Amino acid sequence: MKTSFFLSLAFVLALISCGPPPIPKTYLIKFPHSPAVRTELLGKSQWKLEYYDSKGNFCQKDITTGSAEISLLQEWPSAILAWPYWPEQSAEARQGNAPVISLAAGLFYPAGAIFPLDAAGETIFLSWEAGAEAYFYREMDKAQELNTGTNRAPMYFDWKRFRSLLKENNYPELREDLWLADWKDIAERTVRSGFRQSYVRPEVRTGTEIVIPHNGPWLAPSPFRQPLFWEEGTRQLLFLSPRPEIFICPGGRLSISSQILLWTPFQ
Repeated sequence: MKTSFFLSLAFVLALISCGPPPIPKTYLIKFPHSPAVRTELLGKSQWKLEYYDSKGNFCQKDITTGSAEISLLQEWPSAILAWPYWPEQSAEARQGNAPVISLAAGLFYPAGAIFPLDAAGETIFLSWEAGAEAYFYREMDKAQELNTGTNRAPMYFDWKRFRSLLKENNYPELREDLWLADWKDIAERTVRSGFRQSYVRPEVRTGTEIVIPHNGPWLAPSPFRQPLFWEEGTRQLLFLSPRPEIFICPGGRLSISSQILLWTPFQ
């Protein structure tokens, strides 16, 4: 009897030990590499990290290194956004007569991750591609708060299937640059009437000719777009979004949309 009891106890303990692995209390966040030309012109970025912690509280952290450690809500899928930014450098840190460059978070499009899709063990790998997905998640969350008559919160969305659909998208230009879509508009329509693949398309842009105020290279807000080597005084035909976008060159920044054009030189 004693032998049988100990064998049964050993069997139960073996079953317990073979159960699912423990959920990590914290995750190590790994940031993606910045485009090379962006780093050459602006230097290494810092990051403003946005996420919901293990208690469901919205958190923001300023990260100055290539990694960070955070706790996350485990009950459902969530989004992590990382906005690159460049704080103003001190006179000692600048080289020679280099201009004062200070670029706030939000001017360049974010990197990101969808948890748990982008988790591997205790590490979450952020990417530029998932930045658009995480931004879409955040905009769905905002739209859901304004549409209490629906129940299409992003936590119930099939993110794995959505990621596959993006790779199968019918628009080659959107596969190359996810930020050509208006994710805020797509999120609002998804919450209002349910997701349709036809929503995911490049937004309509207006062709506008402008006079370039400074020599390039010009950096677009999207990490997927190549730098533009426009020369000062030339006229260029741009296809502009209704939403303002920021283009950066060595001499300043250009805020531009189909409605506005504002050139701000660096000091």
